[in-house]
Amino acid sequence: MNIKMGVAKAGIKPSGDYDILVVKFPLSVYSAVFTQNSLAAAPVLYDRLVCEIQDRILALVINSGNANAATGQKGFENAEKMVEITAECLGLDKSEVMVFSTGVIGVQLPMDKVENGIKQACQNLQDLDLELAARAISTTDTFYKYYETTGMIDGEVFTVKGIAKGAGMIHPNMATMLAYIFTDVKIDKDLLDKATKLVVDRTFNSISVDGCESTNDSFVVVATGESKVEINDSNRVYFTKKLYEVALELAKMIVKDGEGATKLIEINVFQASSKEEAKKVGEAIATSNLFKTAMFGNDPNWGRILSAVGQLHLDIDFSKVKLYLGDFLLYNGEPIEFDRSAAIEYLKNNKEIVINLYLSRGEQEWTFYTCDLGYKYVEINAEYTT
Repeated sequence: MNIKMGVAKAGIKPSGDYDILVVKFPLSVYSAVFTQNSLAAAPVLYDRLVCEIQDRILALVINSGNANAATGQKGFENAEKMVEITAECLGLDKSEVMVFSTGVIGVQLPMDKVENGIKQACQNLQDLDLELAARAISTTDTFYKYYETTGMIDGEVFTVKGIAKGAGMIHPNMATMLAYIFTDVKIDKDLLDKATKLVVDRTFNSISVDGCESTNDSFVVVATGESKVEINDSNRVYFTKKLYEVALELAKMIVKDGEGATKLIEINVFQASSKEEAKKVGEAIATSNLFKTAMFGNDPNWGRILSAVGQLHLDIDFSKVKLYLGDFLLYNGEPIEFDRSAAIEYLKNNKEIVINLYLSRGEQEWTFYTCDLGYKYVEINAEYTT
């Protein structure tokens, strides 16, 4: 794919690491999903306007270290200024550029540093380097999140690749995260919007680290149309699966990197009466601090799982419910004798834990991802701005 990027160390991050990323690509169809937090950040407000008037875009500009959220009219003007600087440097119309920010809330952007950083990034464009791009948008991340795959339709190869950031303040809708996926397929915007919605519901809107919904969450899929592969009704399912593969891997990386996390926890809810019910049940377990701290302590305390489900008041008949921790059946309508020591060892020795819950109410299912909650999370967030 003919995608170029530039990065800069503008001095926004206290660490002095890269904090500006500019990405330029051919005029492309795109689809975007944003946070539903009422305190949406200035760049989110700006980008929503772009989405209303523009079906195709040419560039993204992103800063990390400052969220430009809860910054009022000046914050909105600064977001627009970032777009204007980028458009001027790249010779584009400002309506073809989207802007994103991530970092500390409630602090105005240091626009002199931002402007210099954007100009530097635009002057040093190179081929897209996923690792370097992911590094430039990271904040409290402990590793850089990127993934790519290829697919084949009618003998022609296409590519899907993406980057993401996020570790804390992760919860639908959406999770504090930024994620960008690039593909070279030809696709109609309406079809891309449908695929993106399906994918985001099962990935970035099905993860939680701490139950805290961010002000800046943004997920964008860009389709450059450079390959010979054209997505239509006959192959859209296959393409969507590839898009899902990349989004899911990125989403799981975010959960794995949950601030202070030691375990990725996959919660599968089966035999629900509806997908909505299955998702709600999975989310209730994923956001239970009692459950998450038990997982951190390697405690197979299944009562915390079922009580989290019970507080939803869904009139579930728990005499028909089955609950597994890995291969251990913990509950089958009543307490089950299980090898507690072996279950503890399962929790101690595995970085990825699986919970399977069967509700016996229907045929629908959902998978939700979370992580454990430990001491480090409190330390990181207690000292976040100090």
